[in-house]
Amino acid sequence: MKTLFLNPNSSEEITATLRRHIGRGGWPVDRWEVAKVDDAPRIISSASQNAEAEAAVERALPALSNGFDRVVMMSSVDTGYDIAQRRFGEQAYGFTRSVLAQHERLGQQLQIVTFDKAMTALYESTVEAAGHRAVVAGWTVIDRVPSAVAAQPSLALEELHTVCVDLAKTSWHPIFVVGAVGLALTEELRSNGMTGLVDPVSDLLRWLGRA
Repeated sequence: MKTLFLNPNSSEEITATLRRHIGRGGWPVDRWEVAKVDDAPRIISSASQNAEAEAAVERALPALSNGFDRVVMMSSVDTGYDIAQRRFGEQAYGFTRSVLAQHERLGQQLQIVTFDKAMTALYESTVEAAGHRAVVAGWTVIDRVPSAVAAQPSLALEELHTVCVDLAKTSWHPIFVVGAVGLALTEELRSNGMTGLVDPVSDLLRWLGRA
């Protein structure tokens, strides 16, 4: 089983971050690959950019997925999942829905943290479409667009730290910071001793490798 982890935007930085996190999973190097969609937006910060990215995925997927047995759409809103599903059927996966599915399998609820209030409807539609609303114990929105998070990570980190500390005071549920832009931020928080943050890439790989 060879897996394509497809970043549906054109950011090399995000693609490299995904590759680094997936590489820690210990999978044989010849059984997976990370790719990006070159003519998609560099980052998905709006519904219109998400639609642009979906159109780019539809054009690029046949060539990019050649030789792979399954594909995972590595987007916070699972951009292009329906397109991948038409091509791969049950071997099409979405990043966010797979993390939620893994925690539902474990009987765990999550505190969800997303960025950008304007993107909330897209996040909600992803959760609803996947049928995992019951996994969501609570939802917090940090109103900072993904491009601003990428441009000023120190400010985003400070805000995320405050949110996570407040959540930990009122809830025992693990915290899932959704999206590729949150990977580096949560990694830094964990390295500074913060607990209770899920590692979504690790959860994704466990879901893909389940018996």
